[in-house]
Amino acid sequence: MSSRPRETKPRAETMAETREALIRAGIELFAEQGLDAPSLDAICARARKTRGAFYVHFADRDAFLAAVMERVGFPFLDAVLGRGDDAPRDISHVVERFLMAVASGEYPLTSEKGVKPHQLLDACARSEKVRARYAALIEETVARLHAILAEGQREGAIRDDLRPEDVSTMLLAAVIGAQTMIELRVSVDLASAATAMLRMLAPTAQR
Repeated sequence: MSSRPRETKPRAETMAETREALIRAGIELFAEQGLDAPSLDAICARARKTRGAFYVHFADRDAFLAAVMERVGFPFLDAVLGRGDDAPRDISHVVERFLMAVASGEYPLTSEKGVKPHQLLDACARSEKVRARYAALIEETVARLHAILAEGQREGAIRDDLRPEDVSTMLLAAVIGAQTMIELRVSVDLASAATAMLRMLAPTAQR
């Protein structure tokens, strides 16, 4: 009897699965232990891959961090800010989605675990790759907020004496500032602050 030849996956598919496993392991460990604690050995062990496999896909830890940041960051932007027809037409809907993400832990703003602002800034200071990826996320966020705010102005829901690009920058700066305050264990009522921000943005007749 002749045995059937063993089916093997195409090399490209196998490599893609290996890269995905490593990124998934990084996401899990960074969420559990923060950005600095997990070693490459721990990441490879969680992914059940070797260091050699790691270096096939990533030049170094910084390149890996940038890839993980992209994998986590852009889907989160899609969830909160949407894309295309899914984009909210009202900034209040953006705020609602964001607060829901915080409450559910999808955006671990108030968690003792996960990546802390100072760790991310330290990584950006050490690595141009990480800084560039973080800057790209910020620029993408500002651009999407700008579009939503401009639409809100056209519909009369947002004050028309403010530039959308300035407001979108201010909103993102407020989120980053809240992250820092929470890391410093300063009490922050996110829902109340969000309500105040929306009132400041509303036309006079709606305040």
